[in-house]
Amino acid sequence: MAFLPILLLGIIQGITEFLPISSSGHLLIAAEIMSIPESLMLDVSLHLGSLLAVIIYFRKDIKVLVFLLLPFSIKLSKDEKNLAFCLIVGTLPIVIVGGLLFLTGYADILRNIKIVGLATIIFGLLLYYSDSYTNDNTKGIERLSIKSALIIGLFQILAIIPGASRAGVVYSGSRIIGLNRTEAAKLSILLSIPVIIISSAIPILKLIESPTSTNISSSFFGFLISFFVAYISIDYLLKWLKKNTMKPFVVYRIVIGTLILIYL
Repeated sequence: MAFLPILLLGIIQGITEFLPISSSGHLLIAAEIMSIPESLMLDVSLHLGSLLAVIIYFRKDIKVLVFLLLPFSIKLSKDEKNLAFCLIVGTLPIVIVGGLLFLTGYADILRNIKIVGLATIIFGLLLYYSDSYTNDNTKGIERLSIKSALIIGLFQILAIIPGASRAGVVYSGSRIIGLNRTEAAKLSILLSIPVIIISSAIPILKLIESPTSTNISSSFFGFLISFFVAYISIDYLLKWLKKNTMKPFVVYRIVIGTLILIYL
């Protein structure tokens, strides 16, 4: 595969995975426009690049991250343990529902450009509402209740719809329950860790069963691009939200969604 499409996909994945504009929707559109054939190894590599960026950026929370990967392997403080369990509870709904959709084949039905266009607009409006008309509290994510984590987990189910944006719906749910903008964004990013690990597990097992060396170099290139761009995107988003709102992303979503529907 040519390196220019890999470069573009790596940039798109790195930017859109953590910004509330939908990585799956953008990757689907990019693949459609550039006629890029599906590559399991490339898809996994792009997501693992994003995952590494999160782990390195939040290295101060490394004990919580290790606990997610190896439960009960280390001792955590009360707040750290609460955050770890909230991340697990917030992940369970999408794992259960997503697993059922994957096993029944219904997940593939959602991979439709028209659905991407509609979801981009609809969930963009939800993002605007949640960011503009909810009150902040001073509670950090380490003090989040299990009930609140479950509510956010139910919001995360909507991320199965291409164009909805996992980061966007988790952020919206977090804002609705009262988290401030920075904490809501941080929670949406941390929740990406178990989701990326679990969603990449089956493709990785398939690659182990049927290894291929035809696109290892291009996949590694995509991994590196996704990692560097994702790291910059995380840093940009968290700094942006200290003084600004999500309105630019809402406008972007509505414009892109409208253009998709006009194109169709």
